[in-house]
Parts: sequence; C-alpha cells; structure tokens
Amino acid sequence: MTEASSVAGEQVDVVVIGAGHNGMAAAGYLAREGKKVVVVERLDKVGGMTSSGYMIPEAPGHLVTPCAVELLFARKSGIIEDFDLHKYGLRTVDPDPTYAYLHPDGSSIALFYDYRRTAEDISRINRNDGKAYLKFMETLNVMMDIGFPLMMAEPGRPDIKNLSRMIGSAVRNVRLKDELVAMSKGTADQIACERFEHPATIALLLGIAAGAGPIDDDGNAAAYMIFAVTHKYGTGKPIGSLQSFSDALARSIEASGAMIELNAPVAEIIIDEGTAKGVRLQDGRVIRAKMVIATCDPRTAMRLTTPGGLPRTLTQRIEHAPANRSNAAPFLANLALSGPLTLKKHQDMRHDDADLNKAVGLIGTPDEVRNAFALARRGDIPERHAVSLTPLSNSDPTQAPPGGSLAYVYLPGVAVDAREGWSPALKDRTMESIKLHLSEFYDGLDAEVGRFVETAREREKRLNVTNGCVTHVDFGALRSGVHRPATGFGGPKPPFPGFLIGGAGAHPGGGVSGIAGRIAANRALRELKKMK
Repeated sequence: MTEASSVAGEQVDVVVIGAGHNGMAAAGYLAREGKKVVVVERLDKVGGMTSSGYMIPEAPGHLVTPCAVELLFARKSGIIEDFDLHKYGLRTVDPDPTYAYLHPDGSSIALFYDYRRTAEDISRINRNDGKAYLKFMETLNVMMDIGFPLMMAEPGRPDIKNLSRMIGSAVRNVRLKDELVAMSKGTADQIACERFEHPATIALLLGIAAGAGPIDDDGNAAAYMIFAVTHKYGTGKPIGSLQSFSDALARSIEASGAMIELNAPVAEIIIDEGTAKGVRLQDGRVIRAKMVIATCDPRTAMRLTTPGGLPRTLTQRIEHAPANRSNAAPFLANLALSGPLTLKKHQDMRHDDADLNKAVGLIGTPDEVRNAFALARRGDIPERHAVSLTPLSNSDPTQAPPGGSLAYVYLPGVAVDAREGWSPALKDRTMESIKLHLSEFYDGLDAEVGRFVETAREREKRLNVTNGCVTHVDFGALRSGVHRPATGFGGPKPPFPGFLIGGAGAHPGGGVSGIAGRIAANRALRELKKMK
C-alpha cells in the first residue's frame, strides 16, 4: 500500500473514497480495465465494515470483529472468483448447521444446508410447520432466482443477461406470483405468522429477518431470501476473520495496478463549476481525478463537497435520506473468554449429530424480538433480548488464544439514542443483562477476560456512518434501485458530472457482496469513455 504523496498533484482516472470491500471492488474492476485508480482510506487498514483487529487491551490475543462476520452474498456475487481471492489467501469454513434457534425449553431448530433436513427438524416440534417450510422454501428459491438477477443488474440500464434470467424464472413459476407479491410487500412478522404455527418456528424466521431491520416494516419479508441463499451457498466465515477477506481483496487489486492510500482522510471533494474534479486530503495534498466514486456513507460524501459547489436540492435530498430512522440499530459486542464456550441443555437434547456449538445461536421468542424493536423506538432497553451469538472460535480457533474462546454477540434492534443517554454505566448494565440472558443458554461466559462493545453512536464516530447505520441508508421500496440512496442518485448517469456513489448506500444495499462497487466501476468506465 502506497503513500498519498505518490499520487498527490497527479491526475488519475478515478479516485475512490473508502477502502471497504465495495471501494476496493470498484478500484479492482477499474484497474483491470487499465485505468489509473487510487483508493483513499481514512483509517490505518483496509476493510471498513469488513475489518477486524485486536481491540481488547485485556485480551490481546482475541481477534475482534466489530461489524460483519460472513460472506453470505459474496458466495453468489462473483467477487471471490473475479478477484481470485483464494489465490490471495482467503480461506473459509462453513459449519453445518449454520444457524440454530434456541428455544427457552431446551429444544432447538437447526438450519442445515439441506432445507429438507431443516423441515424434518421443524416437524419434530410441529408437523404442520415442517410441511409449511417445504412450501416456504419453494417460494423462497424462486424469490432468489428472481431477486439475485435484480441485485446483480444495474438499475436503470437494460441488462439482457440478468433480465432474461429473471423473466425465465418468473415465467416458469407464474403460479407463485401471488405468493411472491405478498412476500415482497409484507412485513416479516406477518409472513411468519401467516405460514407457521409454533412460536419456535416463528422465532427462527424473525431472528433471521431482524438482521435486515424492523420486522414490522412493509417489505421487510424480502429478507427471507437469506434462507434460500444460506441453504444453497452457506454463510462462508473467513478463517482469520473478515479482515482476511479484505486483505486478500487488497492484495488482488494492487496486483492489478490499483493503489490504496491508508491514513488518508478526505477533507474535500473538489467541485468546480458543478463537476467533481478530485479530492483534497486533510493534510492539504490534492489528488486530481476525472471521476470520484464515494463508497462511504452518502451523507458523509455530500458534506465533503466544496461548499456552495452543488445545488441545494441535491445536498438536501441526500441529507434527508433515512438512516436508522426508527431509532433501532445493531448493537454489537465481542466477548473474550479464557475458557471454552458451549451450549447447556440444547446440545444434549438434540436427536441427531448436529453440532450446535459451531452454529450461530438465535435467541429470542417472537415477543422478545417484537419488544426489542418497540422499545428501541422509545429509547428504552429491554431486560430480555433478541440476540444472536456466533461462537467464532469454535469453528475457527485462530480467532482466540489456545484454550480461549470468542463470542460475537449481535442485537439487531437496540436504541440508537437511549432515553437516558448511552453512558458507560448504561452500556455496562445493558451488557450484564445480555450476558445474564445468554447464560441461560451458553456455558463459559463467566470466564470473560475482556470485551469490545459498540453502540450505534460509537459506530457512527468510528466509521463516519450516520446514526451508525450499517447499510448507510435504510432499506425500503422507495429506497431501492434507481432511487437508492435518493431519486436522481441511483441511476446509470452521475447525479452531477464526475461523481458516483458505490457503497452500501447504493444498489443493492448492505451485505458483503461487492455488487455496488462493480456497478459503480461499470458506470465510471462508461463516463470515462465519453470523456475521450
């Protein structure tokens, strides 16, 4: 990785703001087309939300992952193959089952690769639900066949390859039209309750869907496509944490000629006569560029533009894009343990050879999931939580010292702004209540030697994302395709000359896939061709 001074004062074809996986993907695709491209990153390492590090002073051998831990959508997007990431060091592990809902009575539902086996597991709790899951998966597999081409396609631009795939699947499955419409429009809670009877089955669905946002938002049921992707492709947990994925991507794109500048925060996106002309770094150096691709939070990007350089309508349109508008956001913790982390009675009550100690444990009854989002809206913290625990070191021992363990704790819906304010005391009280709840299910949490805990406001400060929103802009029917992040910003043409958005705030949104970066690169290539 190079120093900013190596390009300062020169003109490059494209400067990319942000060395997250989308920023690096955009740079890599451009470099492979022979373009001179540089990525500027304010932090001292690549990855952004796909980064990890040793962040617990009391536990220096435990590898903390403060955001994402899986390569779920990257398994389908092509980014791994396009950049030959296995050649550059990427290795993954895929526990089977991948997830398991843990019911308070000790029963469990395991999400296996084989959805038929999952249906059988559900049938042991409720026979009708087992049959319903098979029908549910028939619908979700079609949704994936239609949804993935939509995700891969560039909004607002004809894409014969992806369009034909989508139309072909729709024609073959026309009998499921009404079900697909209901799924794409309904709330996750509604769809779960329509199709299933037992609280455990409903909790499994809500526990997965909650990761995409409030379960009572219209259109949130589309998150159930995750089931189809997981069953078919697995989750893909990188050995050595998600940082190993980011590092492999960085090595790959640098081998193609892209430059990555670390410790290079941007002070200004230079706008001259309404056109983006490059960036000025905080140390005063300037990188001139024909195109600027911002893969950071869109609001952050627009706030960096030269004051008065753009029409007020554009800056305000992005300023009002929703980010955790409901006041509910992920609350994450990594717990470093000096001993093993195991389940209590749930593993012993299994009827098969499934190892739940490597699966993501989903905890929270339907009412606990609903209550989490309801209380978050009011700024309150529940006593019992909707939470998942990923025992990272149980499937990848490299993430903890010998004999130790690492628990990745994820709460999908916690108040961005707590009623009493997020003081250190409130964080500690919240974590103790979370640990108390988790201890009803897992053994070993009393061996904690240190922790990393991050509220949404702390994430906002660390990563420059408004309200700590991990998807940059909230999902919704009115914030998708050409309208993501806002009308006029998501189409094939730049919102203003020389500028493109290419991160989680653009289509298709959050999740580790690299699709947004690839779309931005293709748009930049077309604009550069016009300049010639």
